Amino acid sequence: MSDDTNDHGERVQWNEACRREEAIRKLLERYPKRPSGQAVAGLAWESELSRATPYRMIKLFRAGGTVISLMDRKYGRRQGHRALDKDREALVRRTIEGFYFKPTRPSFAQLVR
Repeated sequence: MSDDTNDHGERVQWNEACRREEAIRKLLERYPKRPSGQAVAGLAWESELSRATPYRMIKLFRAGGTVISLMDRKYGRRQGHRALDKDREALVRRTIEGFYFKPTRPSFAQLVR
């Protein structure tokens, strides 16, 4: 990808975060203590989000109070994160290579057994 594509993607994310910040700020001005469920549902509908997402965004906004706190984050594990320790990962790799990667490949169920 080129830098122009990345810049455009970042601008789109920034604009969306600004839009969310403005909507949350208005919501919290109308309901300073606790927004009504109907108001949050309206925000979710306007923003095309699930009903739970505005609650998370309100919590993030109250904690951080910045537009950046409302920007989309990457999902999943951090890059380089391993669920298994190195010994177990090596065991799984050896088992797959020794048992599964053959011209007469067994079924996946047999590999798991």
